Amino acid sequence: MKRIGWFAVLAVGLSAAVHAAEYTVTLDEVARTLETAAAGDRIVVKNGVYRDRELKWLGRGAEGNPVRIEAETVGGVVIEGGSILRLAGEWVEVSGLNFRNGYASRGSVVEFRNGREVADHCRLTECVITGYNPTRRDMAYSYVLLYGRHNRVDHCEFSGKLNLGVTLIVMLDEERSRRNFHRIDHNVFGYRPVYGSNGAETIRVGTSHQAYESSNTIIEENFFDRCNGEVEVISIKSSDNLIRNNRFWECEGVLALRHGDRNEACGNVFVGNGKRNTGGVRVVNAGHRIHDNRFYGLAGGRFFSALALMNAVPNSLPNRYCLVENVEIRDNLFVDCSNIEFGTGRDLERTLAPERVRFVGNTIVNRKLDEPYLAVDRIDGIAFEKNRAMLKSDCRLAGFKNAEIEVGPAPSYDELKKDCGVSDRVQTAIPKRSVGRCVEVAAGEDLPAAVAEAADGSEIRLITSGGDYVIDRALVVGRTLRIRAAEGLAERPVIRFAGERGDNMITIADGGILMVEGIAFNGRPEPGKAMAKAGISTAEEMIRPYSLTVDGCEFADFGEGGFFAVKGTQATFAERVVIRNSLFRNLSGDAINYAAEREDKGRYNADDVLIENCAFFRMLGLAINIYRGGSDESTAGPYVTIRGCNFEDCCNKERGSVIRAIGPQVMEISGCNFSNSGRGGAAIRLDEATWEKINIFDCNFWNAGRILTMTDRVVRGGITHDEPQYVDAERFDFRRK
Repeated sequence: MKRIGWFAVLAVGLSAAVHAAEYTVTLDEVARTLETAAAGDRIVVKNGVYRDRELKWLGRGAEGNPVRIEAETVGGVVIEGGSILRLAGEWVEVSGLNFRNGYASRGSVVEFRNGREVADHCRLTECVITGYNPTRRDMAYSYVLLYGRHNRVDHCEFSGKLNLGVTLIVMLDEERSRRNFHRIDHNVFGYRPVYGSNGAETIRVGTSHQAYESSNTIIEENFFDRCNGEVEVISIKSSDNLIRNNRFWECEGVLALRHGDRNEACGNVFVGNGKRNTGGVRVVNAGHRIHDNRFYGLAGGRFFSALALMNAVPNSLPNRYCLVENVEIRDNLFVDCSNIEFGTGRDLERTLAPERVRFVGNTIVNRKLDEPYLAVDRIDGIAFEKNRAMLKSDCRLAGFKNAEIEVGPAPSYDELKKDCGVSDRVQTAIPKRSVGRCVEVAAGEDLPAAVAEAADGSEIRLITSGGDYVIDRALVVGRTLRIRAAEGLAERPVIRFAGERGDNMITIADGGILMVEGIAFNGRPEPGKAMAKAGISTAEEMIRPYSLTVDGCEFADFGEGGFFAVKGTQATFAERVVIRNSLFRNLSGDAINYAAEREDKGRYNADDVLIENCAFFRMLGLAINIYRGGSDESTAGPYVTIRGCNFEDCCNKERGSVIRAIGPQVMEISGCNFSNSGRGGAAIRLDEATWEKINIFDCNFWNAGRILTMTDRVVRGGITHDEPQYVDAERFDFRRK
């Protein structure tokens, strides 16, 4: 530790000079320096990479003279590995730290407390936390926890969060953290992909237990960039908060006034650009003021609407849905938004419509809409006054006036991001992407080694027609890779497994983007060798989402019930799965299984699933099994499309089903043929809610099980019961003539 020197600072209005010291130290010396540092002192941390540090900082500054802990250059102090920061005391400012390539060894990454002592009047500024994730996505923690009072988080950047847990939480679990007047401002909250479960908010203030406690937190001038983790980008679960002048760019979610009263949302800008599930403000509870916000191109509906006023539960507990009442919504602008909704969530439980709501002076512009809003329940509790509308046709509703309205374009990305985030930091060098190339592999060569050595973006081409590619270990894919048959082969190349212990044929690892084309996966056992566990599956520990495309492949002759041809395992998540033009035959286990999340907490394994023009023959297990259990409404997926598929002699056991789809929120089954299938149970088994969009149409059922549905609202017509004629069933060509 080097002490630079003493200098005097003249404080206007004070009779004596305040002496301040400046220190230059390593990161490990900060805690000891704080033991003697006084108000106004500056501690400069030397640039460098520091790994596996548990930083516990307790300092004492004074109003107008904080103790400052600063990186030598902004972003130059890089903190990696299992590192965390605990900050406590009074009037301490921390700036310029760069957390990357790490994980929280315990608790959260940064907490405004140290043991039992919390932070008051402390500040975290111009710091970065990016990609600070554990190895598994279901391991939960936050980036920042705010305790104490009068703390500030500003001009920071938080991005790349992939694991369960809210990015930043304002904690209200004890008296000294309530009425806190924290300020969260001018930060960038970067891209966060869909998590597929509740618990992936970007900011949360309180919990339902503290709904009626005043937090007095200010959230302002922040930029939210595609924060898609779940429906609640900002989740307000306390009272008397101010959320103003924030900017939301293509966020698949909303600012949710979820619990608590008297919150104010004003001056915020939401830009959706027509992207799916982009939303605005959702309202629960009483006394809120929502005014002077601007909403552009938001395409979400229901919980993801541009504006959603929830129906309430009679005599509701605080953690359910309390009555929307005494709410003012005024002077907001809605441009090309698909949905403004009153009575959202109406069902047999949520039966109370909003009361004593004023909808005044708002402007709604959308040339595609006939009406300015959707009334899910009665709206006599809403007073409409002095609103303007420019719609597809004239609006004749009370409280609206038709007008020719000129609105400019939505603000751009750069305009919304301006003045947010770190002003001038050391940029992390971006590694150069490897140049992919084509690698040809013949039968008998080491295919797993070729896959392991392939650069990102490469193509592995199997060149032996009908040849057996016998592998003793999985093909592990953790990058963008295409594995395909060479063009012009008379027969598909065949991958077979013959290892000493069971493994997948292909394992998709962290962040893999895999395309498989024209390959046969065969389960014929090798004497004395273990059998494969799955054709294509996922690694046991994954943090990044993946995607999978299977085209023109065959999965055949797997005689073990535990074998799945294509499977997503627990705590893994696919952004997109596409399986087309493929054949699944002679399988004892499931063909396509995305049903590993069994805790009924609303979690699921794949967001978008497309299965088309596939054939399923002679199957003991389920042909397609997709599961999203529970009744949580924090996500909008999974989205499932099954079309043009043929099912012959599939899953005829008692209480079985050919397709089991529990919980998809949007699903289409069309142009499919079910023949001699599902006779002991169901051809299609659903467990859908009334608000889920499930459509079954233009399907044929011959000597097949029924459609088992909860609502009897899913069949849209075109159902036939004809015996199918196939092109060549003996050669497994189940296309219908």
